[in-house]
Amino acid sequence: MRQRLVHALILICASQSSMAVDWRNPWEPPHQPPQLAANGDEYAWRLFAALNWPVDTRMRSANPSAAFGANQPVVWETWQNPADVFLDDGREPSPWISGEPQPPVAYERRFETGSLKDLANPMHIVGGKMVPLLDPLAKAKRVTEIRMNKIAFDYIRARELYNEDGQLQALAEGRRVSFPPGSTDIKASWRPIPDAERARYHTLVVTLTDGSQRLYGLSALHIASKGLGHWFWATFEHVDNQTLVDHEGWQLPSHDSFACGHEAPDCDAAPRGIGFESTVWNNYRLRGTLERFVDAQNRPLLLANSELEAGMQTTSSCITCHARASIGIVAGKPAHLPIFESTDSAFPTRRGFIGMPHTEWFGRFDHSVPLFQQLDFVWSLSKAHAKSGS
Repeated sequence: MRQRLVHALILICASQSSMAVDWRNPWEPPHQPPQLAANGDEYAWRLFAALNWPVDTRMRSANPSAAFGANQPVVWETWQNPADVFLDDGREPSPWISGEPQPPVAYERRFETGSLKDLANPMHIVGGKMVPLLDPLAKAKRVTEIRMNKIAFDYIRARELYNEDGQLQALAEGRRVSFPPGSTDIKASWRPIPDAERARYHTLVVTLTDGSQRLYGLSALHIASKGLGHWFWATFEHVDNQTLVDHEGWQLPSHDSFACGHEAPDCDAAPRGIGFESTVWNNYRLRGTLERFVDAQNRPLLLANSELEAGMQTTSSCITCHARASIGIVAGKPAHLPIFESTDSAFPTRRGFIGMPHTEWFGRFDHSVPLFQQLDFVWSLSKAHAKSGS
């Protein structure tokens, strides 16, 4: 009953003049490039709905009969994790699996966190001695994960971009890395939450190494999609992020012309009339979208997520940062351009790169061969390892 009601609401809204995107099958990825390109904020929400639709875990695809907002895993959570793509020995990953239940990904492989020096307590006392912390994720205030869809995964696998050797071969042969339309990556941030907040978040229960369980709430979601023929970024946050203790808040205004309608685009609202009401997704906000480096006045365009770009929100541009995703050889070894701009200071801060990319970033061996080759805006490729024995 609930699913039919949500579907009816979406059909009604799709017929309204204010709706430029087809919402009739919201569990499917959108396929209307001309309309979508002109309605970026609505397209972002359309992607958000499709990727956060309850998943058929056996098929790793959306379950159309499930109610949006049901308390179960969603589509992107069954996508490929970089730990299963960029293997330590550089060997070819297994093909994308469908039609069989997926074993749960061990949380220490599913999630990423900062290095031990970024954690509050990388050592602990056992028997009166300081020993390394065996479970650093258990101490992390936030954990993040990256996922890629089948289109992106199959491209990486078919072109041996899953190891450094294959990427460097593409560089040596002058082969451009260009992901096919529909390729999509996500980056998500989770934070531990008390059980009293469970109804406000999309949640996940994790069993830690010591056997205890911890409840996590999804606090942020970056989406990078090539569904428009070029890369498009949209970033979402839980509404609570603005007021969390020990959180830096939102240092850039949100922009959401779809949810805000005739109000100011930073109205801090969720879309109405498309089935989000009474679901946990009604507590999430679109912070903005990005698909160009600069505006009409040649000013750098910024986009930041307070969870994923903490400490650098005012110098954050998804597209400029991802333009630096690349590989090259420096001093005879594989190398990547840095994500952050260095600062000449005794107390360096994280600064992102903004605006149009500079040719000198990539350097030249001569006048024709680049020192660094761009990896089509896909930073996860930098996680590749060399093949064993190479």
